[in-house]
Amino acid sequence: MGSTFVSLMPMVILFLLIPHSMGDTQALINNICRQTDDFKFCRYVFSKHVNPNTNPIGLTRIALSVTLQYASSTLTFLQRSQAAEKDKNVKNLFTICEEGYQELINEFKDANSALARSDYSSAVFDVEKCDRFVNDCESVLGSTVAKLSVKNSHAGVLVKMAFVSSGLLGQ
Repeated sequence: MGSTFVSLMPMVILFLLIPHSMGDTQALINNICRQTDDFKFCRYVFSKHVNPNTNPIGLTRIALSVTLQYASSTLTFLQRSQAAEKDKNVKNLFTICEEGYQELINEFKDANSALARSDYSSAVFDVEKCDRFVNDCESVLGSTVAKLSVKNSHAGVLVKMAFVSSGLLGQ
């Protein structure tokens, strides 16, 4: 009996020291992801960056950061695709998408700055208009360039993740 107690003691201590807030974090993630168009993709993105103690501010930082990275990558894709395109009309459509993604990047940088200042209402304001840029790109060029349609879809989910998570701040 005594040796069993001694052998179980490290596990009991470890259990007591591990934070039990992952359930709260997971509930927040599920709440955010249910409001996007792709629950699985949303959960996947958060799971790559979250820890058991991530709060709404941390989730917003993750969403802002991942969206900025993804939008920058998409902008590079657009610039390369436009440079390779021969059709002048399609080149002009690429310009519309490039301008939209550049605006998205600028707004998300502003939202990041607002978050750093704990100015949550400005962060929400900066993010909430950004789905328009993704939707505009999709409507002018998404059906023409299949890879861009996938990128726009993912960008739309990321923008929604940032919007929903930033909306949880200050509540």
